[in-house]
Amino acid sequence: MTPLPRSIVIVIPAYNEARYIGKFLDELLLVTHNVVVVDDGSRDRTCEITKSRRVKCLSHMVNLGKGAALKTGCDYAFKHLEAEAVIIMDGDGQHDPSDLSAFVRELKKGAEIVHGVRTMNTHMPLNRLLGNKLMSIIINVLFHRYIADIPSGFKAMTKKAYQALRWHSSGYEVETEIAVRIAKSRLEYTEVPISTIYHGKDYGFNLLDAWRILIKLPYWLWR
Repeated sequence: MTPLPRSIVIVIPAYNEARYIGKFLDELLLVTHNVVVVDDGSRDRTCEITKSRRVKCLSHMVNLGKGAALKTGCDYAFKHLEAEAVIIMDGDGQHDPSDLSAFVRELKKGAEIVHGVRTMNTHMPLNRLLGNKLMSIIINVLFHRYIADIPSGFKAMTKKAYQALRWHSSGYEVETEIAVRIAKSRLEYTEVPISTIYHGKDYGFNLLDAWRILIKLPYWLWR
């Protein structure tokens, strides 16, 4: 794998990921050492394992949610590491570092935002596949912009994009708020296919989650 440019920082929100984060970081460090993990109030050894790899670990004293962890990590990368762009990956090892080159390629082409899109296949339960598709359709109806795989946590953004997209959500719904803000913006946006490594955990959101998030849409529409 080709090493990543120093101007790009990997931001990883993590909550109780001691089981997976060590192996994930070992693979990631083969291509870059510009990595920031945000331990979002974990009760396990997530931060300890991160530090044992000599990776920067920012810690929340209590669990604030994925949106808050992402904001902490991105703020640090842009303000203290002078990053030109960040690539966000989940800390549970479901994202393959070999896919990073596709994100870097699109950023070099001038994309402000790069969104990783998983293959919607039989590995994803039907109710989650439907919930995923429903949110994409709703965003398309409202903004005439179809964004696939909204719950995907593998994405990249430049400093300019981050300043434009700065979200308010602190929890899991942050992915949908980011999609809304992408749809409303005039920023250059592109999608790249990504592989996903499943560990038997329940990924994505279902139809019930989608309807709950719908309630928050009016708030994001007018922000």
